[in-house]
Order: sequence, then C-alpha cells, then structure tokens
Amino acid sequence: MNKALPLVLVILVALLFITATCSGGNTTTSEPPTPTQTQDSGNLPDLTSIPLGEALSSGKPTLAEFGWRTCTPCKMMKPILEELAIEYEDKLNVVIVEVYEHMDLAREYQIMAIPTQIFFDSGGKEVTRHMGFWPKEEIIAQLNKMVIE
Repeated sequence: MNKALPLVLVILVALLFITATCSGGNTTTSEPPTPTQTQDSGNLPDLTSIPLGEALSSGKPTLAEFGWRTCTPCKMMKPILEELAIEYEDKLNVVIVEVYEHMDLAREYQIMAIPTQIFFDSGGKEVTRHMGFWPKEEIIAQLNKMVIE
C-alpha cells in the first residue's frame, strides 16, 4: 500500500489542477462564477450579447462557440473570435454562447465539452463542429471551404 500512495497523491493533485484550470479556480461550488465584464475594450464586439437564433436566421453563415468565460481554452479563443468578427463582419456572424447561461442551447446542440465551435450555413444548418482550442488559421481554412473569404 505504501508504494501506491505516491501514485494516488500524484493523480489527485493532477485532477485538482485540471478542475481548477477548467473552472477558473471555482472548485468549492457547482454554481457558475458570477458574470464579469464581457468586453475587454470598447472597440471589440461583445460576442456574448448576440442571440444564436437571431444569428442563425440572419441569412449569413454563423460561427458559434459554446463555452464559458472562465474556461482556459475558451479564454484563449475569445480574441480569435473577436478578430474574426471584425475581419468577416459583413460575411459571417460570430457568436459566443455561455453554456451556463444557456443550458437549453447546450442540450439542444449536444455540447459535450467546452469550447465547442459549430459552423452553420446561411440557412442555419450545421456544417461542421470542432471541440477544444481551434487556431485561427484552421478556422480560416474552414471558412474558405465554406466559400467565405
């Protein structure tokens, strides 16, 4: 048993680290953290304020990310999504869906991990999805496949 104890401790510490990283350090409660300011700058779009249904019915393709503001890869994705929203402003809707505020949408789109990015065509039909961090270059490659330049 003494030989297994260090291994068990390492596993527990690793699990605590992963939990703290994904929950933004909020390991004492199952409630989501309280909302914070969603815009880092007055010049950047607030992608969480755009309703998904409105984006999907706009006639433009939509990139929706399902995530949460304290999730580390979600925080890494936010500036990329803000840049894309500006660069493709007239051609693409970019939306961030906060899963703890929109659990109904997370269930509807069967979100199993965050972040999950879903591309929808101009008719609102899902084209493809990706789970985890997605580099900007790969997102642009997907946009090019969808003939959005």
